[in-house]
Amino acid sequence: MINVSLQDIQIKITTAAMAQILLILENDYTLQDEVFRLKIDGKGCTGFDYALGFSKQLDDDLILNLVENNQTIKILLDPFTAFYCKECQIDYTNDHEQGAEGFHFENYNQKNYHGKFFKDESKVPT
Repeated sequence: MINVSLQDIQIKITTAAMAQILLILENDYTLQDEVFRLKIDGKGCTGFDYALGFSKQLDDDLILNLVENNQTIKILLDPFTAFYCKECQIDYTNDHEQGAEGFHFENYNQKNYHGKFFKDESKVPT
């Protein structure tokens, strides 16, 4: 079992990301009862891969309330993701000229998870 406290997690969200999440939730009826989720989606030599999207809440999820410009959204994190994503930022880009659109995630500690970091027991959950 991975033990993570919400007080240990510092996720920043940009105004653009907050606005896009609220817009999606307001206009997509298929997302009723779903919440924005941050998830570790795999691992390669340069560290973890991440997925951002919407899903239903699971029993062991941590729920983080992020506030930006007096608006609040919930972010779901499974315990594994919460353990490794304690300091990070969620952003959203909408640049049609450059062909860049979507959510972007930056884990400020990503450099600690390159290669076979898990061989160092201090970097893995107890």
